[in-house]
Amino acid sequence: MMKISGKLFVITLLAVLVLLPLQVARAKALDDGPIFGSNYTLKSGDTLSEDLIVFGGSVTIEKNATVNGSVILIGGSLTLDGEVSKDVVVMGGAVKLGAETHIHGKLVTYNAPVNRDQGAMIDSGIIDNPTRPVSPNLPAAPTVPWLITTITDPIRNVGSMFFQSIMLALLAALIAMFMPVHMRRVADAVIEQPFMTFGMGLLTLVVFIVALVALSLFSVFIITLFVTIPLIAIISIVFTAACVLGWLALGMEVGLRISQMFPRELPLPLATGLGAFGLSLVSFVPCLGGLLSGIMAFIGLGAVFMTRFGMRPAVLSLTPNVIDAAPPVQPG
Repeated sequence: MMKISGKLFVITLLAVLVLLPLQVARAKALDDGPIFGSNYTLKSGDTLSEDLIVFGGSVTIEKNATVNGSVILIGGSLTLDGEVSKDVVVMGGAVKLGAETHIHGKLVTYNAPVNRDQGAMIDSGIIDNPTRPVSPNLPAAPTVPWLITTITDPIRNVGSMFFQSIMLALLAALIAMFMPVHMRRVADAVIEQPFMTFGMGLLTLVVFIVALVALSLFSVFIITLFVTIPLIAIISIVFTAACVLGWLALGMEVGLRISQMFPRELPLPLATGLGAFGLSLVSFVPCLGGLLSGIMAFIGLGAVFMTRFGMRPAVLSLTPNVIDAAPPVQPG
């Protein structure tokens, strides 16, 4: 009996079918091994003295035709009205059994509907969508006492919180070493125009969502599929980078203010990492933490786009400065 190795095996085979180039549908001799992307027909009265293995093609076995072996079909339709001496396995296709069908082994199907005429014989029965057998003799997994989980869960959550904060602090210190001017410009925009940066952050989020929805709708068409998917990936990466840079720039400002409490000024990377660590802890505060972190995230995001990722200072006013010109000197 043939054993099916599970869903992973099926998915892998189907992926191979997609990547392999399709051939012209035609009958092919089996001397070269399995058939890929072609149809195969065993004529009435013919006998095949080996296994028939086909990937991505249709198989037809006519009346009075015999296969002295197994029939394995992946990703195609099977029309059988002859005799198979062993098992028949069909994955991801369809099966049509005529009245003269005689399968001496089993019919194993995976996501393949079966249309069976009256008179078709299957000696060992049909197995539809087989699953990996589970041994009934395996002992049950031990249960963890409620008291232990009650004690360890908060400890694990706190540990995870500190680990995330430390990693974010290290990232902030690293970026502060290589992009101090860019982070300074973003932080200055937040300090000088907090309400405008907050509004810009909300607007950026709305534009990001609208762009993703529009590109997702366009990706339904196969022609634009290879264009919209890279665009979605690029937009998502830019948006995520902007969120991270804005958050870390806020961490720099917080760290510089904290460093003023020390008798000696801290190095910029250390101060930035300290500020990012403290800022990330705020997000874990119950109730208010999520609201405060959301507001700060929008402010930082808006500041990043107002400064073009820190490439230039933010525009501080909507109208240009007007310098009054000195009155012309009247001739004496």
